[in-house]
Amino acid sequence: MAILICPYCKSYLSDSGEKTYACVNKHSFDIAKQGYINLLPVNQKKSKDPGDNEMMIAARRNFLELGFYDPLIESIKNLDSEKLSFETKDIVAFDAGCGEGYYSEKALNNLPGLTTEIWGTDISKYAVKNAAKKYKDNLYFVSSIYNLPIANASTDLILSVFSPIMAEEFKRILSKQGYALIVSPAPNHLREMAELIYDTFRPHTTNIVEKMTSTFEHHSTKRSTFKIEIKSAEALLVLLKMTPYYWSTGIERLENITNKSEISVTCDFNIDIFKPID
Repeated sequence: MAILICPYCKSYLSDSGEKTYACVNKHSFDIAKQGYINLLPVNQKKSKDPGDNEMMIAARRNFLELGFYDPLIESIKNLDSEKLSFETKDIVAFDAGCGEGYYSEKALNNLPGLTTEIWGTDISKYAVKNAAKKYKDNLYFVSSIYNLPIANASTDLILSVFSPIMAEEFKRILSKQGYALIVSPAPNHLREMAELIYDTFRPHTTNIVEKMTSTFEHHSTKRSTFKIEIKSAEALLVLLKMTPYYWSTGIERLENITNKSEISVTCDFNIDIFKPID
């Protein structure tokens, strides 16, 4: 299905068969050797290489592939099966802020009774490069969440996991019968790690529902909470590098964590489902 549009003129993009995507106005975008395309214009960049860097992407992939967040994946898939109803068995699923592709591959594939064509985007070219290289059956591109190069009403399911959201853009690209599924930190997410760094723990707060309900109806919320047992300093450091704590905390406080080899950590997520308002 053609869902991509040119970031310059908004015409449809199509695979030219010559390792490029092009529009009728002859704007063209090369397909990288890993299989992704870069649809982020220079004037939408706030830095030379926006988004997560290579170290952050590698840390996230290493952690996720150890299976620690598998219960979250199962919660998302169960919600897809129990709460979502589509008019057709063939749907277009879009991972908004896909990172290295783990969630789009694991949570949007093999949904009971559905065949999913999976697309994903991230502003980090390192993330998209890794996603496209590993998950070759999915289609990934570099872009901004705030200016998605995606046609109106061309997607059926949007997944956003710990990523920036833009309700107006999500509404524009989603079909009238579609759903947006947003995963955000619930109050006690990674509480034990925070308690080692800060004098007073402050539960996570979120304004996801407030942000989304200007253009969406809030369908339901599911909270997914579980413990993970970290049993090596290496695994703990990988988890730490996935979080803002690693980048915003002094060395002395970080050593409270890095000196530990075992810790039980609470993982706490809100999964909110939204439907577009007519």
